Amino acid sequence: IGLNFTVPATLKGSTTDDELNVALNIKSLDDFSPDSVARQVPEVNKLLELREALTALKGPMGNLPAFRTQLQALLENEESREQLLKEIGQVSNK
Repeated sequence: IGLNFTVPATLKGSTTDDELNVALNIKSLDDFSPDSVARQVPEVNKLLELREALTALKGPMGNLPAFRTQLQALLENEESREQLLKEIGQVSNK
């Protein structure tokens, strides 16, 4: 079963007129879980991948104050945040 619909884009950076086209493939009830639905929407899936990458970094390095301070500074600066997202995208595309 497939569901196709449009929802308002409320992700940061989208304008109020933006909409996301969502196409869900449903094979079982598990496909209705929030994680499964999010994985099927490319814009949301990118955010999940970023969260997972940051969580993986946090494990071994999360307790180093200098690392946390530097990472926070990178994320607060729009230019460096965009560069980081580009680099993460290049790694995930390989």
